[in-house]
Amino acid sequence: MKAARPYRSHKYPACARCHKRRSRCTIEIPGQACLLCRMHGVPCSSATAKKDDRVTPKVGFVHRSLLADEKSLEGVSHIVGPVVARDTQILDQYLPQVNGVPSHVPIRPNIGRRESTKPIYHIPIPPHRPSPTDCNCTRNLPAELIEQVEPFIDQLMVSYFENIHPCYPLVDEECVMSKIKERNAFPQTFYVNLAAYALFYWDLSPSLAPYARPDQDVAWQTAVAAIIGDMQKGDLATVISLCINVAGRPSRCLVHNVSNVARAVALSHAMGLNHDSSEWKLADTEKRLRWKAWWGVVIQDRWFNFAQGTPPYISKGHYDVPLPTMDLLTHGRTGSSRHARAAEVFIQLCRLTEIVGDVLPLIYHIRSGNDSIAAEQTSRSEIELNRWVESRPPWLNLNDFQTRSPVPGLLNLQLCYLAVRMLLRRIAWHEISQRESDPASSWLLGCQTAAEDIVRFVTSLHKQDLMGFWLPYNAHHFTSAVTLLLRCALQTSYSNVRAQCMASARTLVDCLKRYHEEYRWDLAEAGLSQSESVLKRIEDALPRTPMANTPIMPSPIHHDSMDTRLYIDDDMLGDPLPEEAFVMQGGQGSIEELFPEIFSDFTDTALFPGPVLNEL
Repeated sequence: MKAARPYRSHKYPACARCHKRRSRCTIEIPGQACLLCRMHGVPCSSATAKKDDRVTPKVGFVHRSLLADEKSLEGVSHIVGPVVARDTQILDQYLPQVNGVPSHVPIRPNIGRRESTKPIYHIPIPPHRPSPTDCNCTRNLPAELIEQVEPFIDQLMVSYFENIHPCYPLVDEECVMSKIKERNAFPQTFYVNLAAYALFYWDLSPSLAPYARPDQDVAWQTAVAAIIGDMQKGDLATVISLCINVAGRPSRCLVHNVSNVARAVALSHAMGLNHDSSEWKLADTEKRLRWKAWWGVVIQDRWFNFAQGTPPYISKGHYDVPLPTMDLLTHGRTGSSRHARAAEVFIQLCRLTEIVGDVLPLIYHIRSGNDSIAAEQTSRSEIELNRWVESRPPWLNLNDFQTRSPVPGLLNLQLCYLAVRMLLRRIAWHEISQRESDPASSWLLGCQTAAEDIVRFVTSLHKQDLMGFWLPYNAHHFTSAVTLLLRCALQTSYSNVRAQCMASARTLVDCLKRYHEEYRWDLAEAGLSQSESVLKRIEDALPRTPMANTPIMPSPIHHDSMDTRLYIDDDMLGDPLPEEAFVMQGGQGSIEELFPEIFSDFTDTALFPGPVLNEL
């Protein structure tokens, strides 16, 4: 017993299990399992750890071996909300299981809550931006970035205000252009974030394209560090810097952006940006900045949270700032028809943002207990969306994917519109499914049409389109479209519809893959990370059909805008799928036998099952 571990020894710490249970750790023979672990037949850290690991110094009262390392923290998942929760729930039921656990990755149920009938879906947090090479505490990264950008700052700002600023106007062009060469004219955080944001669009300028662009990762790492360093500041420049940072591409700091959106909203309310300042005794420049900054915050709050599946922070009744006007957005550019049209696109985006603000509370109101509320609001939102489409300028045709005008921000607006229409179709389908046991096929086909419009939109893009302005988190809408198409394929009773949905989903994924490989489009990369593996598993699980690889055909639904009166040609639906059509390969039985719950009705009363979601 002289070789045994002394009682309450600090030199020879207790094993991990005994330490956690606060039990006495009796080690009779060094290098072997303790008495308690041997009694329970479980591995003992004292027997498996190296000698040096067992005697490492302690940090306070917690042994270092018990502290979570950086790698384990990166594995923590991000809870996502209910935009496509029902769709992913159905896909999980179709996918094969491993050890009794659904294999739907990266969107999967939280199996830790076995007592709950409402699964929570989550996705792994994307990796952080890489740290600058050879970074150490003695380097002044903001100064280094400014020094690299300074020789090109004039051309960079000209390109920014010509191509990007009209799509997302946050600053005053005259003020920035007159003072950009003065290093102390603006707060360093604002300068660094503006430079990092503009660097992504370096190749849009013919005068800058021949030169090597400064390291984008270093630029954003510097911008993120500057934002964190100014945590205690709460001025207008900080709010604008936060909005610029969230809108930056490529987007790789999800958790950081979540906190930035919340911080921007909180600071905006504290500063009174949510109030109309037109009658205040302020300089005209400050009034314009406050007006633009507020709508920049609203756009980030509504669209970022829509994509990420988190509830928005801004309520419609908590602000009275009017919509931006042409005079506000074209100040200093009144003679440019290009900027006038870009301003019109931004005004239409703000109006669409108002409609989204009415829809989002329904998605996250998980305790309503009354689907009639959702049905009424969905109908009102559909009417508002129809009015919005009808009131657009004649040149702004959002359903034309071939002859678009080269207006900055138009493509981003088009994707936003298609995403909202798809969301309303999904909600309508769910609502009618709750009221009717066998709803008409037109509701499911309405979702198919909305998702396939996004497929047609993506396949119509060209290289120059990919280089333009996009809100980075709108990539999640691609994942939503793929997921909805897969759900339509699994729940339809017609062969042609199933084949068409699977073919459309494959077309979208293949197109995104090509854009990522050939043009390094960051939105394609984000969309593929959450949809490619899921599509492949569904394709492997479903039986092969002759039409599985057919190209996209014209939609079997003829509709006018958001009108739910859909006209269906029965011949285009194909023959009903018999039970034999669900037979799996390898003699595993039918889909009904393997996944009987897929064909039962959902009985929950909330709009969506629990706090869950989608896209990117």
